[in-house]
Amino acid sequence: MTTFNTCRFCKDHMRHNGDLIKYGTRHYAHPICYLESGKPLSNLSKHELGKLPYFEIKRRGLIAEVERLTA
Repeated sequence: MTTFNTCRFCKDHMRHNGDLIKYGTRHYAHPICYLESGKPLSNLSKHELGKLPYFEIKRRGLIAEVERLTA
């Protein structure tokens, strides 16, 4: 059973410092797990987009998309 403090993808709550982002009703994930899942960034609010690790979105070539979504 997944709870509010458990990542939907890795099923762990302490991985990646335990920081989770909310991407849907009762759907939480670590920012890196979310990026690895291939889910669209458009599912995230501006607040949640701000929690994504900069170097990880840069490495994946997603800087322009994040800037567009947060504008």
